[in-house]
Amino acid sequence: MQSVEYTPDDFDSLHAAARKLRVPSLCHRPFVDHYYAGNPWSRLHLVRESSGAVVGTLGIDEMRFACGGEYRTLGFATNFHAAQPGVGGLLYLRWLKTCPLGLVFGGSEDTHQILRRQRWTYFRGVKAYVLNRRYHVNPTDATWKRWAKRILTNVPRPSVADRLRRLPRAVREAVTVREVGHVSEDMLPTRSPFAVRFAPTTDYLNWRYHTGLSFARYRVFCIHAAGRCQGYVILQESREKVTVAHCDGEDASVLAYGVLRSLGEADAGRREVLLTSSHPGMAAVYQAFGFRALGGERPLVVGSRTGAVDLPTDTASWLVNFDWGDNGLRAPFADQVAGAEDRLTASHAIAQDRPA
Repeated sequence: MQSVEYTPDDFDSLHAAARKLRVPSLCHRPFVDHYYAGNPWSRLHLVRESSGAVVGTLGIDEMRFACGGEYRTLGFATNFHAAQPGVGGLLYLRWLKTCPLGLVFGGSEDTHQILRRQRWTYFRGVKAYVLNRRYHVNPTDATWKRWAKRILTNVPRPSVADRLRRLPRAVREAVTVREVGHVSEDMLPTRSPFAVRFAPTTDYLNWRYHTGLSFARYRVFCIHAAGRCQGYVILQESREKVTVAHCDGEDASVLAYGVLRSLGEADAGRREVLLTSSHPGMAAVYQAFGFRALGGERPLVVGSRTGAVDLPTDTASWLVNFDWGDNGLRAPFADQVAGAEDRLTASHAIAQDRPA
């Protein structure tokens, strides 16, 4: 078996393997080529058998975190799939040779069985929060459950705009946001209240959350407070859902209110909104606005070849956002959904202002 890095010339063989492995995301070329080729941060490792067929895949997104006054690179594993015994172990070693620390945020039960055996460190306290939750009907649901989900989904709820009007006037006047086409250097925080946070460069941000992608729709907002920019918010949106993909700022409270103001500027309306948080102060702002915790904690796991993980264990001081790695990049993509050509007009309006 041979391990190679994906290039666009490999797409046909990758596509064939992805169909057998039932991984629809790897069958969509616009996503694969953007995320795994032509950038310095994310690579897809393929394992080929002697016939040339792909029998395993592992993506590694190298993410820069700020921790204790220094930067640390964590390798976020994506699309980890193995079709033969032994392939998974080969890819696992490749993962931890690439970066000193590996990161999983979310992940399948199969993945967590491996991580628990390898004694990875689980960081507790990260929760997903949802506003205007939609209860999706599954084919296996009993009849009564289907009706209950439809009723709960259609219960009248205040829109985001209505909820924003209920915020204290002082907050609404102190924190404002402005939509822009990309993240610029002046939007990056110059100081931080968070012990651990994802702190990428503007080049990474404008690649990963590009506002002109065909397969995912991102919008960028600059947060203004005290007469200057104090951070940014990046949203991913579809017709039915808005996700707070990533955000960062110099003050936790201002950042949380900046997220809410961004949802208003994006006209989230009564769409479902999803975000994650481990910071008690930010979570309190979200819950007062109407967000509710979604189930239990979302697994956040870090490991290394030696087992040593030198990161603060209390995630109450961390800034954790949902759309890290490929968490927000799953099929069906925006350009695969029926009627996707009818884009949200705001996304088009800012595309002219994006970097090349």
